[in-house]
Amino acid sequence: MGSTIRRTFVILSTFSLVALVLFLSYSGDEIISESSKPVQIKWLVDNHGFILNTPGCQIPDWDPYDPSVLSFISKVSGPYRCPGRPQFMNARPNGIVALDEHLLSFYYGIHRENLSCTYRPIIRDPGGEKDPTDNKYYFGNPKKLRFGVPLKDEFLVVKCTMQEFPNLTQFIPLVPIKPEVENVKSKIKSSLEDDPLNLIIVGIDSVSKLNFLRHFRKTHRFLKENLSFFELNGYTKVADNTFPNLVPLLTGHFIEHYWNESVRDMFFDDVDFIWKNFSRRGYRTLFAEDAPHIATFNYLKKGFRDPPADYYFRPFALAVEKSLVRRESKANCLQSKFEMDILYNYLKDFVKTMGDKPLFAFTFVARLTHDSLNAAGYADEPTFHLLRDLHDNGALNKSLLILFSDHGIRFGPIRQTYIGKFEERMPFIYLFFPPWFLEKYPELAANLRKNQHRLTTPFDIHATLVHLLNVTRQSSPELNETLSMLTPNGLSLMDPIPVNRTCEQANILPHWCPCQTHKPVPVTEPVVTNCALALIDTINELLKPYENVCAPLKMEKIIDARFGQANDVVLRFVKHQNDVINRHVILGEKINAPGDYLIVISASPSGGIFEGTVRYDVEDGTYRVLDDISRLNVYGNQSICISSARIRKFCFCKTKTLFHKIFRTMRNSTLS
Repeated sequence: MGSTIRRTFVILSTFSLVALVLFLSYSGDEIISESSKPVQIKWLVDNHGFILNTPGCQIPDWDPYDPSVLSFISKVSGPYRCPGRPQFMNARPNGIVALDEHLLSFYYGIHRENLSCTYRPIIRDPGGEKDPTDNKYYFGNPKKLRFGVPLKDEFLVVKCTMQEFPNLTQFIPLVPIKPEVENVKSKIKSSLEDDPLNLIIVGIDSVSKLNFLRHFRKTHRFLKENLSFFELNGYTKVADNTFPNLVPLLTGHFIEHYWNESVRDMFFDDVDFIWKNFSRRGYRTLFAEDAPHIATFNYLKKGFRDPPADYYFRPFALAVEKSLVRRESKANCLQSKFEMDILYNYLKDFVKTMGDKPLFAFTFVARLTHDSLNAAGYADEPTFHLLRDLHDNGALNKSLLILFSDHGIRFGPIRQTYIGKFEERMPFIYLFFPPWFLEKYPELAANLRKNQHRLTTPFDIHATLVHLLNVTRQSSPELNETLSMLTPNGLSLMDPIPVNRTCEQANILPHWCPCQTHKPVPVTEPVVTNCALALIDTINELLKPYENVCAPLKMEKIIDARFGQANDVVLRFVKHQNDVINRHVILGEKINAPGDYLIVISASPSGGIFEGTVRYDVEDGTYRVLDDISRLNVYGNQSICISSARIRKFCFCKTKTLFHKIFRTMRNSTLS
């Protein structure tokens, strides 16, 4: 009882503080007419209490260590420890395996002349013509390993014979120069503009802006002290999980433009990924993810018929995943190596191997942080070393670096807090341009600085990359038309993004919109009950095609309800004038707008906790669930009887397996 009172007090205190800040932030507004006439508001550059404060969107500047979330946070200290002897073989640029004779002697008691190693290349197997696949690989014939010599093979499994270690095995990813790639790229080199920027995109799964500040302290300090970066304070996801958030970033379209579950067996080869645009300009391309079982285009999907990039990490990741070495290693490790380091080293070797050749690299790390709030702390050290190495070897002097996440943490108790709702919707993102580029294009640099304080999305990152390919072209209606056709849902960060941009204009659905300020509503109100029933009815409609295997859900309890509308500035917006000096908006009469209710319910028999936005139209009395419904707790094997990625979070299999019996027992004991 005492903890409930304390929690209620903290929540009420938080809302009181936000209300006070809202009042103070408006105390300097200049009202120039009666409320029935247009009102002019001056928008200040320094907006205390808000991380984003524009006519179109206000987002509170939450404390990463707010009392309401503090109990969920635990700091990790130092790097992740992978047990075992240090590996004496390491990948080097240009497809070279280097031998560390000191480690070999010190940790293994072996001299080089007594070491004999062979390797088998790991080769992607596309399958037969009638059964192509992105999930097959095979091992080539054994070859004697020569240290310090460039190899033609990309991925190796090495076996070394030593007296005390008769079967030492190590997996090594290499980046050799590929003659077949160079022959193609060399023919189109002349089409490149002077000083083309490389693209290095590094993604880390499920890390919010706030969680980055909590756990990436070393990386964040390096960014502030060594790099002139751009941080997008209003960056917001546009969909639920990794797949539908990366597709907008990489293509400029919602996933529905290309894919739905009726075409689940399609390959993604024909999708308009942005790296294809760069490849056609002569760029060498890389695509690498660490966890093949949950890879973006492979989890419950078919992946690619052909390698999507010139350098494709998946065959190596698959071979490692299925190996005895993997099974015998600590979680997130491959023997004594941290898995994240392996992927980052592969990226660094790619950058060094390409040298002055233009490149586009996309890497995404998922396993470590996918479902853990605090494991993000272990990603700090490797990410810091990656940025420092790229900086020290000069790679960043000719590259646009994008360090980002797809969304915040989607599961766990923090997700059910008010701040946790913001965290899920607002991943971190930083962009770094070389100083010479910003000096060469001062207008673009000025736009980038302003757009740090605008509402932005993955669509805008795509638009920026398209713009980058056309950066030397003079602005014109023809160019603007080209950009709008290639990226219809986003705005380039190198162009001015309107200060009055709203979630609707940015293609952010109300359910994901962090601009809405939701006020608590009693869960006993009839309108809340109706919203909750609409939510459960919608879930059951989605389950209907699977009613033979999935049990219908019943509403068990309304956990939370919050009412929100677009803020008054959006509802009364007429137009804005001036960009920086004397910036203001003209407001008119407030338009009549429906209300959105953010509802959290629990359902039986699954015990699932679901959150959705229900729009109640006062004029016609209708209730409409707005697109995505989130599940806030883990569903584990409850939906093991179906393979639908979209429906799994809702399905509770009718089959009375042992797991379900155990789950019900545990759940009942918890409730009691």
